[in-house]
Amino acid sequence: MTSTSNTVSEYINNTELKNKGFILLDTMFKENGWYLCKNEINWICYTKMGFETDVFEIRIDKKDIHVGIPMKNSPFKFITSFKEYFLASEYLENRFNEFIK
Repeated sequence: MTSTSNTVSEYINNTELKNKGFILLDTMFKENGWYLCKNEINWICYTKMGFETDVFEIRIDKKDIHVGIPMKNSPFKFITSFKEYFLASEYLENRFNEFIK
């Protein structure tokens, strides 16, 4: 079973991000054991095996970048919006680091 887990893990971590604007976030999530559960140019989600209800989400539309952050020990998430990739990425990085502590 270990070889299957390793194969699945390797596949998940080798999945190439379609939206290159978030490549640094992709690296950060994967280095911490999270994987892409949605990988579209305008919709990206990360979760962790065994904790699939905890999802960090990015949705991009014509005007905004919408970011969803899971709330610890809660079925709810916090959602906010940004106009720039950099601001959205910086916010997500900070919230993710707080979340995994």
